Amino acid sequence: MKNFSLILFAIFCFAFLLLGYTHWQDRIAVEPAAATANTPAAQEEEPTEPEEENDITSLISNWPEAAQETFLEAQSNGNTYKLAIVGSTALGTEENGWSLQLTSALEETYGESIEVELFEYDTISIEFINSQDMEEVLTFSPDMVLLEPFSLNDNSRGVAVTDNHDSIEIFLSNLQMSNEDATLILQPANPLYEATYYPSQVEDLKSFADTSGITYLDHWQAWPETNEEELDGYLTQGEPNEKGHEIWAKYLTEYFIAE
Repeated sequence: MKNFSLILFAIFCFAFLLLGYTHWQDRIAVEPAAATANTPAAQEEEPTEPEEENDITSLISNWPEAAQETFLEAQSNGNTYKLAIVGSTALGTEENGWSLQLTSALEETYGESIEVELFEYDTISIEFINSQDMEEVLTFSPDMVLLEPFSLNDNSRGVAVTDNHDSIEIFLSNLQMSNEDATLILQPANPLYEATYYPSQVEDLKSFADTSGITYLDHWQAWPETNEEELDGYLTQGEPNEKGHEIWAKYLTEYFIAE
C-alpha cells in the first residue's frame, strides 16, 4: 500500500511539473510576439499626409483654389510651377524693387518647386497686347500671372478705362488658350498722393476684377491714404522708392506665403 502511494505521489509530481513547464513555454512564446506586435513598425496607424505636404498646403492657402490644386499637382509630378510677374516699371526690377523682394522670398520658401520670371514694360495696356510683349509672357508658359495691367501708365497717357479692361480680357483669353489651367491675378500700380482721377480708375479695376471672377490683390490697403501727405514719402517722381517697394513687397509676400 505504501509503495502504491509513493507511485501515485510521483505521478502527481511529474504531472504537476509537466503542466508548469508547458505553461512556461506558452508564456515565453506569447510574450515576444506581443512585444513585437506593440512595436511602432507593427502597430497599425492611421494614414497621414507627409508633414512637408501639409506645410506647403498651409503656405499656399491664400492662393485661388485652382492655383493651389495646380501647384500641388505640379509638385507631386516633379514639375516646376511657373509664376510670371508682369507690369510697368513700377516693378522696380533694376533696383531692390518689390518684384525682386517677392521673387527672393518665394524661391527661398518653395525652392525648386517654383520658377519666377519678371516681365517689366514701359508701355500701356493696348500696346502690351498688340506687341511681342504679350507673346514674350505667353512663351514662358506661366501657370500663374500676377499682372499690374499698366493702369497708371494708361491714366497718364489717356487710355480709357474700358480699353484697359478689354486689354485684360484679351490677355486672359490668350493666356488660357496657351494653358487652360493658368490663373490670372490682378493688382493695381502704386497709389499717388492727391491724384484726381486715378483712384476712381483703380476702383473701377477692382470692380471689374470682382465682376469677372479674377482675384484682385488690393495692396493699397497697406499704404497711407492717397490724401495723406505721408504717402508722398513712399514715392519718388510717382513711382515707389525704397519705402514704397518695401511696403508693397511685404503685402504680396504675406499673400503668397501664408504664415
